[in-house]
Amino acid sequence: MPAYKLYYFNGRGRAEISRLILAAAGVKYEDVRINDWPRTKSDAPIGQLPYIEIDGQKLPQSLSIARFLAREHNLAGKNNLEAAKADAIVDTCIDLMTGFYQKVFLVTDLGAKEVALKKFLADDAVKGLKNVENLAKQFGTKGFSVGNCLTWADLFIHEITFSLMNYQGDLLDNFQVLRQIRDAVESNENIAEYLKNRPVTPF
Repeated sequence: MPAYKLYYFNGRGRAEISRLILAAAGVKYEDVRINDWPRTKSDAPIGQLPYIEIDGQKLPQSLSIARFLAREHNLAGKNNLEAAKADAIVDTCIDLMTGFYQKVFLVTDLGAKEVALKKFLADDAVKGLKNVENLAKQFGTKGFSVGNCLTWADLFIHEITFSLMNYQGDLLDNFQVLRQIRDAVESNENIAEYLKNRPVTPF
């Protein structure tokens, strides 16, 4: 088993999908949470986080890291078509995340941010979640977004919905398939243990 060291800030953010993959696979790794980024920035391959060390070799880019880990630990799908379907679901989740970043996160005025968040949750989030759920209905079975076993697409769905539900707890009331996927993820013993002990962070 290779030695993994995952570097990111003290938050879920762009590294959390990789943490979830490693947790689901039951793989031990060093979770390096950086508090002094300006001092350590030069250590990163392209000057940004996250990155991972694999037996000393550094790999940047959050999705490249996650895809590598999913493939290494049998969470990318059972064949190339399932892997492509998982990628499609993840990319659809990324579209939703990008929309949140552009329309809500970047807004600096607190009053305007509150208005932008309310509009995003009522409109963009619902449309984006419908897209994710429609793909899960086409590609998966009950509790799984692709095929009939856990993939990193399920973990990505869990993480993005966790983040959005922090703003609106009932956001998934009309999304039964996504709720079933969340339940299946949380029923995984390794994931359940990880979530129970995961540090509480603002992002």
